[in-house]
Amino acid sequence: MPLGFLMAGSEMASFSVMGLALDYFLGTMPGFTIGLTLLGLVASFLHLKQMAKAMAAKKSPKPPASTGGTTGSET
Repeated sequence: MPLGFLMAGSEMASFSVMGLALDYFLGTMPGFTIGLTLLGLVASFLHLKQMAKAMAAKKSPKPPASTGGTTGSET
């Protein structure tokens, strides 16, 4: 699980670094940096949402079915 959080954080950082590199080489500061940082933020949140769904499915198994009545041995 900690590896998943590391990946979500690195997604945002890598998009930001790519934006900075593009802005540096193309001379368009700060256009690509802002755009790719926001895209990285969205990608990170989507990744975290998928992880949360997987954790919820893993932690909550279905409860056993109950009969809800008497056992018949009571008099």
